[in-house]
Amino acid sequence: MSFFLGVDGGGTRTRVMLVDGSGRECARAEGPPTLVDPANPGATIAVIVGLCREVASKGGAGLPVAGLWAGIAGAGTEPTRSVVETALQEAELSSRTSVGADAEATFYDAFPSGPGILLLSGTGSIALARGADDSRLRVGGWGLHLGDEGSGYLIGMGALHALVRGEDGRGLSTDLRDPVLKVLGLPGPADLIKWIASARKADVASLVPLIFEVAEAGDQAATTVIETAVDELVGHVRTLIRRLEPWPATPEVALAGGLLKEDRPLRARVIRALEELPCRTRDRAPDGATGACSLAMGLGDQTDGTQVR
Repeated sequence: MSFFLGVDGGGTRTRVMLVDGSGRECARAEGPPTLVDPANPGATIAVIVGLCREVASKGGAGLPVAGLWAGIAGAGTEPTRSVVETALQEAELSSRTSVGADAEATFYDAFPSGPGILLLSGTGSIALARGADDSRLRVGGWGLHLGDEGSGYLIGMGALHALVRGEDGRGLSTDLRDPVLKVLGLPGPADLIKWIASARKADVASLVPLIFEVAEAGDQAATTVIETAVDELVGHVRTLIRRLEPWPATPEVALAGGLLKEDRPLRARVIRALEELPCRTRDRAPDGATGACSLAMGLGDQTDGTQVR
């Protein structure tokens, strides 16, 4: 029996799934984030290899399996993609191996064919779309230094900026100060300087639930940070709708990522804002691990249909 491995590696966590030749899920595992550092991809590769071996063992699949498709944050462009792909091939996990960005696998699960738009907001953010003529575009996904608007990271950074501006008197006084310092275990605002210098992207994004709590209690600075994030995410979709016109019908938008899950408050706000656009949101949340497995099953045909420009 043939088996296939799919990897959904993001900035918050990594999920690996094993399916058989009929696409039936046989095993699944979850591990730490695998956001690729181009200068040191080894740590990411070790996490993926370990999780793949764990899942294969749990599912009763001998290695190498027939196909492996790994969607990994930060691995969507060259030369990083090739470096990671070569390393996974050398680990002899699979007879056929391919690597791309994590959002590509999620998009494929949402829209294996036909037009559609994926909006993803987690630790980072990106939007992908396929038009009626099979044109594919990406908006966002430029990383923490150039983009990630509407992501957990930039929501966290926005709140920290608001906190220090309020501390100086340059901005609105905000109730973010005490709860942020408490959750970070810091004595005072000045200690944020040292903390942010070594904080990971996921550390900053982990402040999002607290920021929503403060906003819902009526704090204007926190509310502005969240409203800005919603505007940025909706702007991703608005841009894709415009650039891929004409659409054969009202375009569907799938929402994915940790901040847009069904139980997360950002999702409801984004859906309300999207109602102002000529689109409709899908109820079902796409699954990146499932999409990656589907892509792995198609590697023999060399047709994944997810590359974007």
